[in-house]
Amino acid sequence: MEPPRPYAVSLTLADLPDEVRAMLAADTPLQEPPRQGRTSRVAFALDASGRPVVLKRSVGPHLEVIRREHRALCAVHPLGVPAPEPLLFLERAASAGLEGWLMTRRLPGITLEAALGAELDRAGRTALLTNFGAHLARLHATPPPPGLGGHDCLETVLASARRLNPAADVARFDPRRNRPPAPVALAFIHGDLFLVNVMTEGGRVTGLIDWSFAEVGDPRSDVAVAMHGLTRADQAAFAEGYGPAGRLTPAEAAYFVELALLF
Repeated sequence: MEPPRPYAVSLTLADLPDEVRAMLAADTPLQEPPRQGRTSRVAFALDASGRPVVLKRSVGPHLEVIRREHRALCAVHPLGVPAPEPLLFLERAASAGLEGWLMTRRLPGITLEAALGAELDRAGRTALLTNFGAHLARLHATPPPPGLGGHDCLETVLASARRLNPAADVARFDPRRNRPPAPVALAFIHGDLFLVNVMTEGGRVTGLIDWSFAEVGDPRSDVAVAMHGLTRADQAAFAEGYGPAGRLTPAEAAYFVELALLF
């Protein structure tokens, strides 16, 4: 029998801790995003001043993921990086075990995945993806905040995947078959840059969400995940904005995407 899924039930106002409710508008509805993540239950709401916020709840083995996101947002937001502003984080005992709650500002717009799905004009797609590439290049050029950890070897990455995603089939990643590419200079990376984690509005990127895996790491991992599933024309537009390092070999792209899918 499949184990119960902790995020199968929608959040209600009654679920919220008092500290969270105190920061929200009295009559705010809780709206679910079109897609839910694997590690948190997510809802949109309005704060007491009417500004949009995002609420996240994680329990059990996924609590560490939301803790990591809070620490990362506290570190990166003061740098001017396009990330949501963290407003509140707390942990409390609940019937399902210890749970964590995170409230952040909501970035405007829709995901890059949704924008590309709706954008049929070639010029519009090219401009949006070029802008995305330029945003990512600026992130990788940003000096990382103090204390931001990193993975210095493949075994550390695999151990982290086992810990943060117990359901991951880490054994299928065979280091003999998936040999790491030659090393490059490390950079400040997002670490989970699938297109659902990129927000856009008016044909431009407004910011990046879901920062649980931000670290000092190989910038090619962000590039590979960002381009995963894009057409050749879309990949070329992204690389135009990112620069020459945005043109990965097929082996580099496959290696980093397979690693990312473990988390």
